[in-house]
Amino acid sequence: MTYDLFLGCVIPARLPFLEASSRKVFEKLGIQLNDVEGFSCCPDPTGIEQIDHHTWLALGARNLSLSSNGGIVSFCSGCVETLKGVNYYINKDIEVKEEVNKILKKVKKSYDGSTQVKHFAEILYENLDKIRENVVKPLSGFKVAVHYGCHYLRPSDIIQWDDPFEPITIDAIVKALGAESIDYELKLECCGNPVDKSDSELSLLMINNKLQEIQKAGANCVALVCPACYQQFDFNQRELNKRNNTNYELPIFYLSELIALAFGYKPEELGLNFHRVRPNTLFEEVGF
Repeated sequence: MTYDLFLGCVIPARLPFLEASSRKVFEKLGIQLNDVEGFSCCPDPTGIEQIDHHTWLALGARNLSLSSNGGIVSFCSGCVETLKGVNYYINKDIEVKEEVNKILKKVKKSYDGSTQVKHFAEILYENLDKIRENVVKPLSGFKVAVHYGCHYLRPSDIIQWDDPFEPITIDAIVKALGAESIDYELKLECCGNPVDKSDSELSLLMINNKLQEIQKAGANCVALVCPACYQQFDFNQRELNKRNNTNYELPIFYLSELIALAFGYKPEELGLNFHRVRPNTLFEEVGF
């Protein structure tokens, strides 16, 4: 099984350790990732699309046209939404497809709308039995609050993956690792990252509300699948503690990091020391 890997911008530029854990997990599962020369920004589904929809479509279609395997996987929920969204609009309206291809012709490219796009968690869920088979160090004592994030589930007519109101996929993977999935209020609410540039106070209020509910539910860590969400959760706990006299110290794990730990990889192999909230205390508490 081979997929063209679309890394996007945020993970390689700011969070390369998330890429490292994801590559290790895919290698362990026997899923080959092909690095494609020429991929650019997806581009951003909440920025460029709002400024110029057709430019957004053309840039996304150029990326999709570079896939030689007919299938792309990304470790980023935002990239997946963009690339799936481009497919959706191009295949929905022949005039849009023709207009996009007129733009692509200027750079000697064309796109027919056939490249399949998958979120890395989608592929992991499809390989749930293989994940169970490779667990050598169950995550006993890990009480995980799953944060799905907006782009993983919505808009559902574009994403067409999992139930946008009652999702199960990430919870199922967490449970397959021997961890406990903790339900909590506001589970499907936005983390607040997208509004940070326009209203930083609102952004902090949104992440504070999520963290309050997670803490109240008794979780001792968070699992997520979006680099923007990761930054919002991991980067802002100290700031909230300073402002509000709170005591947030919740380790934030990318789903691939939890899987890699259960597969027997050591924390230092995964770059967990680059997390703002280090998981050392959690490891000591649960005897991991």
